[in-house]
Amino acid sequence: MRRRIGIAAALCAATCCLLSAARAQLDQRQGERFGVIGGPEYRADADDLGAGWQQITFEWAAFQPDGPDDFVVEAIDPGWLRAALADGREIVGRITSTPAWASASGDPAAVPDGLNLPIDDAGNVWAAFVSRLVAEFAPRGVHRWVIYDEPDVRLGEGDLQFAGDVEAYARLVKVAYLAAREAHPRARIHLAAMNWWADSAAGREPYLARLVPALLGDAEADGAPYFDAVTVRATNSTAAVWNTLAAVRQILEQHGLEDMPVWLEMNASPTLDADNSTAQPAFSITPAQQADFVVQAAALGLAGGVERVAVVRWVDGDAEGEPWGLVRADGSRRPAFDAYQTVIDLFDATQSAERYENLFAELVVLEQAGRSVYVMWARGSNPVEFIVTSGAVGERAALYTAQGSERPLISQALEWPAAFTVSAPAAGRDTNGFLTVAGSPSIAVFDATDDFFRVVYVIVDGERYRLK
Repeated sequence: MRRRIGIAAALCAATCCLLSAARAQLDQRQGERFGVIGGPEYRADADDLGAGWQQITFEWAAFQPDGPDDFVVEAIDPGWLRAALADGREIVGRITSTPAWASASGDPAAVPDGLNLPIDDAGNVWAAFVSRLVAEFAPRGVHRWVIYDEPDVRLGEGDLQFAGDVEAYARLVKVAYLAAREAHPRARIHLAAMNWWADSAAGREPYLARLVPALLGDAEADGAPYFDAVTVRATNSTAAVWNTLAAVRQILEQHGLEDMPVWLEMNASPTLDADNSTAQPAFSITPAQQADFVVQAAALGLAGGVERVAVVRWVDGDAEGEPWGLVRADGSRRPAFDAYQTVIDLFDATQSAERYENLFAELVVLEQAGRSVYVMWARGSNPVEFIVTSGAVGERAALYTAQGSERPLISQALEWPAAFTVSAPAAGRDTNGFLTVAGSPSIAVFDATDDFFRVVYVIVDGERYRLK
């Protein structure tokens, strides 16, 4: 699951495309916004986080190992579903892994046989499986289904998850949509998270830009896209989060899908974790930088209008592999666990969000009932000082680090006539010289003020620039 920093440069042109609104209005119900990908056996950790949803993998090959007449309900531990329901966590299913009997090649990434047959034809084994899966698990509370993973990655470019071309994946999605809706009216189909880097490195048009026309161009579609949500996966690079969201929004808006829900999967791999001596890092990220990235990505996602956010691979599945988890394979928690707790505690009630940026700094303002949350950090190799104006000397606020440490923040006499001052460290370069993760963020929580507009300045090397 390696990512390359080049995605930021490859997608920078997309930033000229404004997201659907300069100020994102967020209608997601409180408690449902933030989730995790994988790790269903880590119930206590998910509960401690306060995760509102959890994606787990439903392997087709495990449900039907020997043929279309099989259906092993226990392929998913029923205890996981009961625990999630009891804890108030929604389960989102991701369907993967074509059974060996269901394709000519027998490969788990293969295109299923009979995909072009009508969904009620027994030869369309994919339609029959989706229909039975949805009907079986809808009463258990599973209504959202992600169709495979990273279909944009081609042979030789990484882990091959789906070997078919764009048209084959479009057909896979369409059949799943029709079969799932027929099996249960509440079923919702999500496009797989895409790699993005693979297309950029190969000089190809983004996969989503090729997939959406294939789905909309179907003669039977009549304007229906055959999917209910798009998933954006952005990892390791702070800049890539906004650039990828902008690229996705641009593609959707070009096809009249500006209201299509977008979900964000994000994380950074802390390859410099002292407990992970076998990793071969693509670039060097410390556990503290992983924590910083989790806060930055969540804030940028809200400013980009995403409906939901999740940490992908939030637990390490293999102590010998590249680390990703907020929780290590031995059960210990990385600093990013505390950071995601902070995100859920402080960001979940957000009603609208707006991003401000210049060459030196970035700010996301989250508006909530009765308060405003300012998430701010240095973008590059210069430390900055944020000056947030106040209506009176002595106004009190709370300042949090990425990992949730809190201290009081009090406005002092300045020329406005008062202001809060927050120092932000520079971003650190990795061993390859890249600024992958921006500088450590600070989170300031202010009481709402109806009669005072807060102006924000940044001071860099003694020079002052207005940011908001």
